[in-house]
Amino acid sequence: MSDLLKGAVRTAVLRLLEPLMKLLLDAGIGVGDFMSLAKVAYVRAARQRGTIGGKEVERPTASQMAVVTGMTRVEVSRILATGEAVSRTAERNRQRGERVLSGWWSDPAFLTPQGEPAILKIRGSRRSFEALCRRYSGEYRAAPVLEELSRVHAIRRLPDGRVQALSRTYATVRWDPDGIAALGEQLAQHCTTLIANLEHPTRPRLARQVSNIRLNPRYAPVLVRDIESSLAVQADALDASLNDPLHSAESGGPAVVLGLGVYVFESPVDLATEQGTKSVPNRRASPKGPSRTA
Repeated sequence: MSDLLKGAVRTAVLRLLEPLMKLLLDAGIGVGDFMSLAKVAYVRAARQRGTIGGKEVERPTASQMAVVTGMTRVEVSRILATGEAVSRTAERNRQRGERVLSGWWSDPAFLTPQGEPAILKIRGSRRSFEALCRRYSGEYRAAPVLEELSRVHAIRRLPDGRVQALSRTYATVRWDPDGIAALGEQLAQHCTTLIANLEHPTRPRLARQVSNIRLNPRYAPVLVRDIESSLAVQADALDASLNDPLHSAESGGPAVVLGLGVYVFESPVDLATEQGTKSVPNRRASPKGPSRTA
């Protein structure tokens, strides 16, 4: 692959990672945990290079996977041996606020006799929030950690100046596990479709996108309502067709997944920064609108 294409891939991946990093930050997942996830994903992808149509035709060795991923053979072998969904990173790489809360809920030095997180004074060399931060965050200044944990309502400052732990986790999101799992599955299906179209341009899967990049915001609510109403009818009809018993595979027989994903996207445009630039017409393009995955 040329340097030009590699640069384009890096730019595209960075654009993809920006919203994902926001999700990870909101969930209290730091860069160390993300790097561990990335290594597991690299090993899985390298292993799948030896499959065609979902069937393994050649199993790459740990040494071969280490070469293509840039990881060590020991790292690859450990992930393959454990089959772990998440390769655990060193404690020091976890998000700082998450580490402080973990210590507060588990370290006997900061617990009550009943095993609950003790209410702590902010400053002090022992049994204080400052001491907790020194032990678990690697940060000698307690103020930034205190401010961040207060912001996400993981702790509460009491009228007497002490602090109380409210949550075991730093996570600012309150979604349920099933919702997060569905998000991951849909993103994977979307990316799989678009990447398949890059790799097989002569037989692409359906992937269309229609948009207005200079829409007057006053019309957005009406248009969203009309789009959702129209697509709901079409989606119900497609669901009935896709799941018709006549189309379903027999028990134990070969089967594929075939589906359609539709979403509405909306983001603000700063027209002030576009003054003096050439007017851009409304665009009907193609990376996605409905997408077909199989």
